[in-house]
Amino acid sequence: MSIPEPRISFATENAILLKFTEPSLNAPSDHLQSRLHALADALQDDNRARALLEDVVIGPGSMLLVLYDGRQAAPLLQWAESLWLNVASLPERPSRTVQIPVHYGGEAGPDLVHVARLTGLEPEEVALRHSQGTYRVHCLGFLAGFAYLAGLDPSLHCARKATPALRIAPGSIAIGGRNTGIYPAESPGGWHIIGHTKRRLFDPAQHEPALLRAGDTVRFEIIPTADGFVHSKTAYPQQDTQ
Repeated sequence: MSIPEPRISFATENAILLKFTEPSLNAPSDHLQSRLHALADALQDDNRARALLEDVVIGPGSMLLVLYDGRQAAPLLQWAESLWLNVASLPERPSRTVQIPVHYGGEAGPDLVHVARLTGLEPEEVALRHSQGTYRVHCLGFLAGFAYLAGLDPSLHCARKATPALRIAPGSIAIGGRNTGIYPAESPGGWHIIGHTKRRLFDPAQHEPALLRAGDTVRFEIIPTADGFVHSKTAYPQQDTQ
């Protein structure tokens, strides 16, 4: 698979943004993201690049190179380009499969019925399709430990809320546009909450604070509860829950 050339710009005087686009796609592919992570690892493992780099931040189809001194941008870009030309031979970041148990609907997922209406599906079918997906962590951002998960069934794609919620509970499973994700901490948010997990997504006391890493595979598992997801249409009141 071919890999696009980046568009290069300065985000600040000490930060370079590499933006990769795939014209045939509306979102970056798993292949592109895995190659970006491989490039980031190669830069951070290289003594020459590490002497110039303060940080490398991966986004959807993009990479931000934060330099100690912006005047060193030229040699860093030259070295990054040489690595990128050989990116297909770089080792991929080790991937893990992480299982996330989820209570769908009810108090755990107050927007499940609304997502069902937006998609024209029954709430049970929304939960089932969501839980049957295989997701890839493309990047982390927004909140510490928040993973943007690609691979959402196209039938579940729906625009974010017009009015964001002011308080979303930690562990909330949400859909926003083409992605799904899990809120690691209480925060405002505009994604639709369809379920909840008790797994802790971010713990600063741990050696690796974030449960999920870029490149990981995520699977969701339905956990039936009396007030959450059950295989019965009568469990869902007929009112808008947004």
